[in-house]
Amino acid sequence: MKELVSANEKREIDFKKIDGLAFKEKSEVIKTSPRQIIKELDSFPMPAWDLIDVSSYKKIWLENHGHFSLNIATTRGCPFKCNWCAKPIYGNRYNSRSPQKVAEEIEFLMKNFEVKHFWMCDDIFGLKPGWVQEFRDIIKAKELKFKYKIQSRVDLLLQEDTIAALAGSGAETVWVGAESGSQKILDAMDKGTTVQQIYEATRLLKKNKIRPAFFLQFGYLGEEKTDIEKTINMVLELMPEEIGISVSYPLPGTKFFDKVKDQLKGKSNWTDSDELALMYKGTFSPSYYKKLHRYVHKVYRRKQSLSNLKNVLSNPLSINKKKMRSALSALYYIPASIADSIVLKKLETAK
Repeated sequence: MKELVSANEKREIDFKKIDGLAFKEKSEVIKTSPRQIIKELDSFPMPAWDLIDVSSYKKIWLENHGHFSLNIATTRGCPFKCNWCAKPIYGNRYNSRSPQKVAEEIEFLMKNFEVKHFWMCDDIFGLKPGWVQEFRDIIKAKELKFKYKIQSRVDLLLQEDTIAALAGSGAETVWVGAESGSQKILDAMDKGTTVQQIYEATRLLKKNKIRPAFFLQFGYLGEEKTDIEKTINMVLELMPEEIGISVSYPLPGTKFFDKVKDQLKGKSNWTDSDELALMYKGTFSPSYYKKLHRYVHKVYRRKQSLSNLKNVLSNPLSINKKKMRSALSALYYIPASIADSIVLKKLETAK
């Protein structure tokens, strides 16, 4: 974009000399050479926060969530090879800003916008050895007090003192791609993690007072009823703070897409199908997976509400509106989850 703007200002627009463009010349589509990946992310200046009306975002955040949060990108790319994950921008290359630069941006945002919560919107946060430890040390030296959430992998979290370092710098929530409670499915996905690692990482996160959150995926090729049950049991045993559920989705450019592309017919993207619609032939019908999505959320919320109900009854002095609301929601989730389980049984035989 910078090269394009500069060329336009100089009236020297020869698109073919600028890498990373696609354009039409008469009736022909021209694609120039791919752009080179920039490895030194610290070479970029501070993001142009002065061009953003941050106050409008802050107002909406406070009205809807009671706190204010901003996004920060600290890395580009992901080196792992989950076969259903598309990486159209940065591919498998992983490059990171230095802990110093990230800390400087956080300090700037805290000073100028009074923000104390951040969403580190990276595919993988702090992958480089020693990064999270150095980040923690800088944050402590600067005496910055804030909370943040990230995305990571369970195997990475178990390396050295990563979780303790995250807690020491203010990590509040860690989303992990748990995906499945079945090792068979994780292996089929080329996930490179184990169910045992999911259990261990979750235990350590909770021990360090960090809230674990799971991304879950149903409907992957070869997934049977027993695999689904393993995933549900894992969720109910570990009880992460939050869960996000999807069906396996064939994104163009992935190995998974290549496996099922002959079944997609006219469907090619979310214009033709929503994210909970199974676009290929799974073990069960598309209706089954949509109902399964609702059922898992309900049994998860049911256990959460029953746990809060138990706490309220055993310690009435600890009651607050949030806990009471959750406890009372058991009156909805118990019958609703039972009703969904009955429907799921019927859908198991439907194709």
